[in-house]
Amino acid sequence: AVEQYGEDIGIVAVGNAPTALLKVMELIDEGRFRPELVIGVPVGFVSASESKDALFRKDYPFITCLGTKGGSPVAVAIVNALLRMADE
Repeated sequence: AVEQYGEDIGIVAVGNAPTALLKVMELIDEGRFRPELVIGVPVGFVSASESKDALFRKDYPFITCLGTKGGSPVAVAIVNALLRMADE
């Protein structure tokens, strides 16, 4: 998506793959794009906690939950909550 849409990405939400979150952070660090917000809540025991810890140390806007919990339902709930807040 980043390669196709580039700078037109406002929010990136990652709920499953820690590797996807790591790649998003790599692309941001390389200056390939700069989303307004990164939602990083991958779930699991393999790299999930480490990827969220790495996101927690970044200087751009993010939402995460530390540890092994998270997942697509959490990512969707965060996006839905933000949309509701924006609609108020």
